[in-house]
Amino acid sequence: MRPPWPALLVNLLVGIPAMVPLYSLWWLSERRWGGSVIGRSSTIVEVCGADCDRTGVAAWTATTSGLLVVLLLAVAYVLVPLHRDRPMRLWLKAMPVVIVPFLIFQAVSSAL
Repeated sequence: MRPPWPALLVNLLVGIPAMVPLYSLWWLSERRWGGSVIGRSSTIVEVCGADCDRTGVAAWTATTSGLLVVLLLAVAYVLVPLHRDRPMRLWLKAMPVVIVPFLIFQAVSSAL
């Protein structure tokens, strides 16, 4: 049986660039999708205030960096194990580790 450390390390390293789309989606959910939108008709300025001009940038950042992360995950989970004749099961089991850097960032930023 192979040790899980290489898969865990690769997933942690992929989690670092994954912080960008995760933070962008978190920011969008806080400002655009949450709040007082539901239940009454309101103007766009009432919904997100001065942050409205940045929602397009956040959506674009989430999309482009998310595609980069999906490409990194495809290389790490499919191409590398298939090229080296290794089972993908170990890599897929370590997949939840990708979100750990973002969770650490959120914990530290909320504590400050």
